[in-house]
Amino acid sequence: MQIFHRSTNTISRATIFGAVFVVSVALWAMIQFQRSPYVTYEKVARPQPVPFSHQHHVAGLG
Repeated sequence: MQIFHRSTNTISRATIFGAVFVVSVALWAMIQFQRSPYVTYEKVARPQPVPFSHQHHVAGLG
C-alpha cells in the first residue's frame, strides 16, 4: 500500500528542479546587476579637482 499517489514523485522532482532553476536565475540576475553600469557608475563624469595643463606635451617637449 502506498501512502502517496504515484504522481507525487513527479511533482516533487519538478518542484526541486524548479527551485534550483529559480535560485540559479536569481543568482545570475544579481551578478549581472552588480556588474551593470547603473551600479558601477560607469558613465558618470566625476569632477576633476586639479586642472592639468597639457602644454608641456603639446609645445614644450616637442
